[in-house]
Amino acid sequence: MKTRIISAAIIISIVFAVLFTGYRYTTVIITVFIALLATAASYELLHHIVKAGTAFRKAAACVYAAVAFVLTSDIMHGAYDILRGKGSIDERGVSFSITLLLLSAIVYTVLFTVSIIFKKKEFNITEIFALLGAPFIYSAAFASLDCIITRSGGIYYLLLVINFSSVCDTGAYFTGVFFGRHKLCEHVSPKKTIEGAVGGVAASLIVTFVLVWAYKAQTNIFVMLGVTVVMCIVGMLGDLFASIIKRSVGVKDYSNLIPGHGGILDRFDSMLFISPAMLSLMLLGVIK
Repeated sequence: MKTRIISAAIIISIVFAVLFTGYRYTTVIITVFIALLATAASYELLHHIVKAGTAFRKAAACVYAAVAFVLTSDIMHGAYDILRGKGSIDERGVSFSITLLLLSAIVYTVLFTVSIIFKKKEFNITEIFALLGAPFIYSAAFASLDCIITRSGGIYYLLLVINFSSVCDTGAYFTGVFFGRHKLCEHVSPKKTIEGAVGGVAASLIVTFVLVWAYKAQTNIFVMLGVTVVMCIVGMLGDLFASIIKRSVGVKDYSNLIPGHGGILDRFDSMLFISPAMLSLMLLGVIK
């Protein structure tokens, strides 16, 4: 427990420092930090879970993840600006980013294919699809988080993401500990209970009400409460999805990068489901 608390304090301090310097000086600092998280997350999955073969493949996947993150983030920023009425879209810039994204995917796939041709061994289909798909999927999810934090121009939206993920998770944990009786999905996550899930959603609803009132958000309070329920469910599904992956390979955590907490993906599992969903609602004008 002591190790867990110390690690949490260090993580919070680092995140606060990144956000403070990013908002005060340039959001590029935040983007670079999230790009590192996306790269580390891809490495965790490929090295510790899939146990991908050669160092070359893992290195290539991490480089591709970083490139895909930067380009996807740029495309999302352009879409955010035009759909939220914050300016005209830079068509050349977005087209260039899309072209580079497609080109990088082709180059990465070609390199992967060449590595297979010259490596004489049996190949696992799980490893192949993980190497080809995971870097882009995780990069896109982290790019959504980056767009929410850096493009929205305020801490309100970040607090919403934290509320839908961390507050809901914490509320679910304590409610489950004291009142949990009925298992939610025992074959995937034995400790999760229906009572805990309800408690987590209730905790997030309270925090949403406070945030909407404190920041005088333009979105109708009843709409935001409905969004909260949906986002909490999405976050829980993200958590269960991460548990499915870990149970399928017989591991407790994605890595031991963060003492007492596991890896990057262990801390961001629900957030990586919530961020794309929330950004979509922001782009559609549901969340204002």
